[in-house]
Amino acid sequence: MKRFRKVLIVLLAILVPVSIGFGFNFFSKNMEAESKKQYQTMTVDGTLKINEKDITNVQNLVPGDKICDGVTMNITSSAVSLLRVKVDIYYAEVGSTEYTVTTDIASIKNYGNNWLKGSDGYYYYTQGVKNGDIVKLAEDGIYFNGLNDNVDMNKYQGKKIKLVANAELVQAKHGVFAKKWGLNQDNDGNIYTKLKQISDDQEKSDAQGQ
Repeated sequence: MKRFRKVLIVLLAILVPVSIGFGFNFFSKNMEAESKKQYQTMTVDGTLKINEKDITNVQNLVPGDKICDGVTMNITSSAVSLLRVKVDIYYAEVGSTEYTVTTDIASIKNYGNNWLKGSDGYYYYTQGVKNGDIVKLAEDGIYFNGLNDNVDMNKYQGKKIKLVANAELVQAKHGVFAKKWGLNQDNDGNIYTKLKQISDDQEKSDAQGQ
């Protein structure tokens, strides 16, 4: 990494809270007769946040400094679901509101247990999540680091830095993740295999419970 001297970064923002979700309706196969069962709409949603106590007290960042302690997801799903998260870092000139995403910052060193990073930049959680679960990404925190030794961090001198995390949930059953997230066995082998196993196991579990 090129030498980095007397360069201060203003930390502007950490996270915009995000609500995520969608629902499905289930109907009787015999649409001409009244169903004998009640079918409740399923919702898949949750909240994404970084607590104030998790934000670093460093007001001016230099390479290697921690931005925050990680991203926490609170799951409020009515069905077992699959989760993925993407963390992007933006920068802008002081006084400007026009931010540019940067691709040469390596913000996460240790994803944490059960996370895999995809080629699309998303971190995929390789366990099913359900209502009441609390899941954390970045066990050791999110940092202001260059992606490799060739990154000239001086280009961020005096800039404002903004970190934005976005999470998505989909139902675990019926392999919805593959189409919704564009995953397949050829390009995303390990991630696809793990998520497909969760999907299949959930369908088997539901079938045995009927």
